[in-house]
Amino acid sequence: MSPQPCPFCPYSDPSPYILAQHVETVHPEDGEPPFVSRHFLLEKEDLPAKYERAMAVREAPSQDYIECECGEAIAASDFEDHVQLHSAEAADTAADLSEIVERPSPSTRGHATGLNLAAGSVEPTDPIVMGIDSTGNHLSTKLSKSRQASRDINQGSQPTVKDRIALLLGPNLTRKKGDITKHKNAKRLGKAELGPYAHEDRMPGWLQRQLERGAKVSIVNKISHEGQVVRLEIVANETRGVLPVLAQLCEQDNMLAKVYLCHAGVQHVFKLAKEGGFCGYRNIQMMISYVQAAKSRGHEFFPGRIPSVLDLQELIENAWDRGINTTGKVETGGILGTRKYIGTPEAQTLLISLGIGCEATALNDIGHLPAHKQVYHYVEQYFSNSAITTAGKVCRTSSAPIYFQHQGHSLTIVGLEVRKSGSRNLLVFDPSFKPSPGIQRLIGTKFRSPAPEVLLKAYRRGDGYLGKHSSFELL
Repeated sequence: MSPQPCPFCPYSDPSPYILAQHVETVHPEDGEPPFVSRHFLLEKEDLPAKYERAMAVREAPSQDYIECECGEAIAASDFEDHVQLHSAEAADTAADLSEIVERPSPSTRGHATGLNLAAGSVEPTDPIVMGIDSTGNHLSTKLSKSRQASRDINQGSQPTVKDRIALLLGPNLTRKKGDITKHKNAKRLGKAELGPYAHEDRMPGWLQRQLERGAKVSIVNKISHEGQVVRLEIVANETRGVLPVLAQLCEQDNMLAKVYLCHAGVQHVFKLAKEGGFCGYRNIQMMISYVQAAKSRGHEFFPGRIPSVLDLQELIENAWDRGINTTGKVETGGILGTRKYIGTPEAQTLLISLGIGCEATALNDIGHLPAHKQVYHYVEQYFSNSAITTAGKVCRTSSAPIYFQHQGHSLTIVGLEVRKSGSRNLLVFDPSFKPSPGIQRLIGTKFRSPAPEVLLKAYRRGDGYLGKHSSFELL
């Protein structure tokens, strides 16, 4: 089907649905995009004058972005893929017809195996659940952060992420407001790099409050096979145990020759409703879930729940003010309390500031070798060098996942497929999408699926998706 032009601008697309989304979002009849949260519109009159520029960006989005019904502003070139992935996200148990052959006891679920019956569930004694308050409350100004954190721990209260890091790293973590190093070659970035809210001073109040509250946390009591009561904590936007499901699906896909997977304890963390483009932070949270699960270097900073988006913003700002990758502060103008996109440099800044080893790699088109083909080779080498066993089709590794950035979006690479045809796919956790009902039903079970490719579709990124981009960053 040939592309159909927009009647109001040069944009075109072969899909009538996507073209209709574009017209309704970018050229609304009444001046209000149809998918803008009513909370945002209601609070417009309450915002001070300094936020007017941010409001203008929101109400008149760049034609380079299309706002999806999910609340995220998507680059126009990626919008069709985004809509198709929403369809994969909705895949239910009726579509996959998988037969569950074994359900393990709740008492057999453990942090190391990642085999959990309920999505995101963990034992209450698990170190990644107990012992931290992620609300991000500020410390008393009467004590230094280091001394305040020490006093809180001694008195038995639970420190925040920032408190604990201040205690472990010392008082040098304290931010020096307004102390921005000048860089001759550093320039302020724009919408192409920082997204449609590149120039806003502060995110809307309703979104700030949503992030402060965080995802819903539920406590569920289960009876184990031994007759013991097991308390499980379920965080609504964190799903543990997806990788063991993917391993079984890949094993049952007859079109695959070899598969590499990262550490099984990595959680799939996804965005909250209408939060927009915080994909960079959600991917950092997935990296931290690996640090917690593998108890690798730096895990002592994260003894409880995964830090919130607002926690991560402050930790990155603190790292800049301590002299780490300070160019990022100049390029972004600061990220605290904003919806500016972050990328590989910010993720690297945070990890380095905590002494967590990482290596950043940039890959670009070189002659006849497209960048995405280089990504396949890089990822395969990375996982194959740390494979626990190379026997069999599915190679499980103890490796960390890979932070993966392309223009306008970032994902977490959790594996790679080599098909019998020789082609390759990345396996990713995309923070824009939650696990489908079909996947969630299979967590913590052994099963047989007659059509594993149906459930794997949401996690695969191949030539069709990656070939649209000429450069990538990996961490």
